[in-house]
Amino acid sequence: MDRLYMVFQHILNLKHKKPTHILRYAGFISLDCGNRNTTPYTDSSIRGIQHQSDVGFVEGGLTHQIAAVYMAGAPYESQKTLRSFPNGSRNCYTLPSTPGKKLVRALFTYGDYDGLNRTMDGSPFLFGLHIGANFWEAVNLTSWDPSSTIWKEVLTVAPGGSVSVCLINFGTGTPFVSALELRPLQDSMYPFVNSSVSISYFRRIRFGQATDFITR
Repeated sequence: MDRLYMVFQHILNLKHKKPTHILRYAGFISLDCGNRNTTPYTDSSIRGIQHQSDVGFVEGGLTHQIAAVYMAGAPYESQKTLRSFPNGSRNCYTLPSTPGKKLVRALFTYGDYDGLNRTMDGSPFLFGLHIGANFWEAVNLTSWDPSSTIWKEVLTVAPGGSVSVCLINFGTGTPFVSALELRPLQDSMYPFVNSSVSISYFRRIRFGQATDFITR
């Protein structure tokens, strides 16, 4: 079994040895939001997937790093930076894509980047997410530990050459995002997802003896 896995992995490595773009797997987008370095990188904690800055995928916003006290505890590089949107009621990312089913993932690590301790000051701290013009979900960071990460996912259908992910200001805290990811799905997967129906993530359960947290 180990030898078969090594042969299979070798085939994959050959297949992706000379990518036509900076993303190792076709259709994968992994944005490190707020990262000013436009050189793609591979996070040592996430094997085989390249991350890149969100520069060029969104207009406006301000770039930040989380507070120094939380830096060492961040398991992923993309949790150390973020982009906030203090201006405007709606700010959108445009993720290039192809028509078909997609998984869109957004991660939010506050990390007290603004020094205001907003998640723990007792007042509501929430904002919205849209896929295009359609409501996706609210991001509620009220009373969350500043070092914690909120994780949102949606299964949706890209209608054309891009997917629009928008942050909506509810007037209860400045919207921000730490990372945005897009993954293509086979059309045969999740038959209940179509151009009229998107499904938001609730909980993921993995059975087996593996203890490592693996998500692609």
